[in-house]
This record gives sequence, C-alpha cells and structure tokens, in this order.
Amino acid sequence: MRQVLIVLVLFVAFAGAGGVDNANTAADMVFSEILGSNITGRSVMVLERIVTEGSIVEAWHENVIVPMDAYLVFIDDMAYANWEHPCRWVFVGLNGEMEIIRMTTPPNFLESMTVSHTCLPQVDGKGQYEEFLLWFEPNVQSTSANAEHMYALIVSGGASSGSNHIRYYGDVQFIYNVLAHDYLLPDDHIIVCFADGLNPAPDQSGGINSNPDFDDDGDSDIIYDATSTGVSTGFSDITSMVDADDHLFIFFTDHGGSGKLSNSPPEVYLNLWASQQLNDDDYQTYLEGITFASCHAVHEQCYSGGFLGETIAGTTGDPSSFASAASGYESSWAGATYPEYDEYVYYWTGAMHGSTPPATSVPGGALPGNPDMNGDGKVSFWEAFDRAKAWDTYAQSGEEHPQWDDDPDSCGDMYYLGGLIEVGIDDTEHPVLPSTVGFTITGNPVSSVSTIVFNLGNPGEVEISVYDMSGHVVNNLLRAELTSGQHSVTWNTDGLAAGVYIVRFAAGDIIESVRAVKF
Repeated sequence: MRQVLIVLVLFVAFAGAGGVDNANTAADMVFSEILGSNITGRSVMVLERIVTEGSIVEAWHENVIVPMDAYLVFIDDMAYANWEHPCRWVFVGLNGEMEIIRMTTPPNFLESMTVSHTCLPQVDGKGQYEEFLLWFEPNVQSTSANAEHMYALIVSGGASSGSNHIRYYGDVQFIYNVLAHDYLLPDDHIIVCFADGLNPAPDQSGGINSNPDFDDDGDSDIIYDATSTGVSTGFSDITSMVDADDHLFIFFTDHGGSGKLSNSPPEVYLNLWASQQLNDDDYQTYLEGITFASCHAVHEQCYSGGFLGETIAGTTGDPSSFASAASGYESSWAGATYPEYDEYVYYWTGAMHGSTPPATSVPGGALPGNPDMNGDGKVSFWEAFDRAKAWDTYAQSGEEHPQWDDDPDSCGDMYYLGGLIEVGIDDTEHPVLPSTVGFTITGNPVSSVSTIVFNLGNPGEVEISVYDMSGHVVNNLLRAELTSGQHSVTWNTDGLAAGVYIVRFAAGDIIESVRAVKF
C-alpha cells in the first residue's frame, strides 16, 4: 500500500474574496489569483464535484489527503511536455480559501476533469488512425533477407487512460509502419507492448480505444499490454527470438520519471500502464540477457537520457547505440507536433522514412533537410539522431537536450533499421560497396596499414581522398595520372582516431565511395 501524503510541498492559504459555489468559479479564481490570468504554456482543469476533507486522491505514485471540503483545480505548468513534470493541485475551499500542493503527476481521474483554460490547440478527439494510413506510402529501404535478421520491441505505457494521449499512439503507429513496410520486418519480428493491450475499453485521454491494427492489414499488432508483466513477457519473447546474427531495435515512448536525481547517472524509469514502472536497472538486466549482433535504442519519454548508461552497459561487447529526446534530468516535449506526435521521435522516425505525416502545427511532407548526410543512400542511427536534434524545436530552444552514445565509438553510423550498412564488420576480405572499378579496401575494419585496390578501364587522372563523418578531408591519398589496369595505394591510418571514414575514389565520370571503420 502506498504511503498517504498530507502535503508534498508546502503551501500558503489564500484568503478568498467570497464563497465558491461551483467548479467554474473555483477554476476562474485559480486562473486569476494564482496565474495572474496568464495561461501561456499552461492548462487549468477542474473536477466538477466537491472532494471532502480527509478523503484520499490518488496520483500515479502517491496519495494526497484532501485538506478541506473543496473543488480540486489542476494546473499543468508544462502543458506541451510529457509527464513527469511540475504541476500544482489547488484545493479551493467553499469559503474561497486555497491550498496548493506541488506535484509532478496529475490525479488518476484526470479524464474526469474539465478543461477551463488552456494554451493547447483544440483536439477533435477522434485520433489520427485513418488520417495516418491515408498519408502513409511505403518507402522500401531494405530487403526481406535483411529483415529476417531484424527485430524490434516497442513499449508505450500510458500510465492511465487520462494520461495516455493520442500522440503516444501516433508515435507507435508511425514507427511500426516504417519498420513493417519500409524495412520489411515481418509482423512476428515486432513486439509491441501498448497501454492496456487488447482490452476493448477506452484507453486514450480522448475517450477512444486504441486500434490494435496499426497498418490495417487485418491482424492485431499490439501483442501485450504495457504493464510490468506485459513488458517482461515482451522482453522474454525478444530474448528467445534474437540470436548472435540478429539486430535489435528498441523504441520507448510515453511518460518517464526520475528517482534519485543526485545519482550519477540518474535513477529513472519508464511509466507503464496502471501506474507501474520499468526502472533503468531492470531494463539493463533485460538487455544483458539478450544475445544479438547489435542493439539500438530510441527513447522519447521524460528523463529518457537516464537510460543511456544502462543501455550501453547492458550491451557491453556488442555494437550498440542510444538516442533520447531528453537528458536524464528533464522533461521531453510534444512541441510543434502536438497533439498527434512527440516532436523528437516524429522527426527521428521521419528521417528513417523520408518524410513526415501532417500534424496540427506542422504540414508534414518533405523533411527540413536531407537526413542522409554522408550520401551513402542509408540513414544511419547516428544520422537520424543528429537530424532529429537539429529539427526538434525544443532541442533548439534548449528546453530538451537529446542524448547520444554508441559503443564502439562511431558504430552508430554503421547501422540502420535494415541492419548493418553495406557489409558486416567481420567481413574483411570484400568491398564495402559494390564497385564498377573494383574499388576495395583489403582489411576492413582497417588496420594501421591497409591497401586500396582498384581497376582502371582507361588511363586518366585518379583522386582518392578520405573524409571524416563531418565531411572534412583527413587524408589525400592519391592524385595522379595512371595507366589502365589494376593499381593499389597504401593507406597508413596510424594518425586517425577510431571511427567511421569515407574513402572517395574519382576518375573521370566515375565517383565511388567506400565506408571504412577504424576501431
């Protein structure tokens, strides 16, 4: 049984100007006296019935004892953000007295409260299921052979129907369709743990039930609910399916919370359905039980950066990458894509798809720029992270600080949602790219000295340069007139840091690039 709290953070009592005989009056008093009639960035909601002194109001992780017979007015101080974040519960007594309790989550009956003042645009309540499907056109970027070695786990908890907003469904529907129809993952390679699972009761704050068939192909794509049991079972399924030849993608969205913020790294958790939690340490334990060729995680929830250390630690010894919308000490935001999507993963998933769906404040369609920054024809995990960070308005304003890490360094640019880009790390005898001139690097990953081999059909000038991933030339290996036939160039990499490099070959109209990895 959870501890009952009388006051979480203290407050002061306001002396009201007169009696309060209805909920609207209570909400208007809060709006005027506490917010100074300024609703910027906030929402105000009110419970229309009176709560009685001594009764208990439940939140996600605490209970609050009602201090007097009162109307409960809820101030969301960061209306565009995901939970958990600062908010205020204001008990407005019938005599006009007010007491404030500072919280980080809403009451559990949020769906029963009425919005009285808000900065948020009006939501139609119907969701965007059909609108998304009308918009989505597959953009195939992988092969069925690759997809046989790709698996995905998607988790969106929701906490409760009052806090399970349409944007979390939007996040999941978008990434599911990208995985299934752009990167061709079979249905049984994608495990989705979502809210209350297949329960037919309404599970969204707009009063609708989530459609479990994300792509309208006639079967249910939600496999488990997002309770502790459902998520544990989802991880168990993934563990049994993935082996040393397979790549795993993990996607978390919805609400997150913090535990001991003084810890380094912070103790954090993903909020699950029914106010349950998946904490970072248990998450690491799940990862440590999985065998894979590589693992890549993307987290949207508040405090999501707090999962970084556990992700990398849980995948020690295998290539892995981690991207999050926020640091381990801050909220994440819906932003300009409210109410349909969370902005960071909207752009992250859009980068992997090649375009974005319409949202209320964003027209969708073409991306703000080309996510394929190195021009190799694939959007890597690093590129998707970097472009989402550049396009997310809250990241640019400094209210979010997206986090990234990969292990080994720079391996995040070697993988995408189709698996390993071009050839495997262990394939040291073959070219990274098919080449019309037989342009290859013998030994890749490269050793301290590697050999570049190529064939010229006709004599002419040949130029070979090495670029880092920011596009800067780090070596000029060759610029000379050569005869036709086979040639080789020695490449000494002793002066280069570990990372991913592009070796560019140019001869007349032929330009080819090879991706080289140095560990």
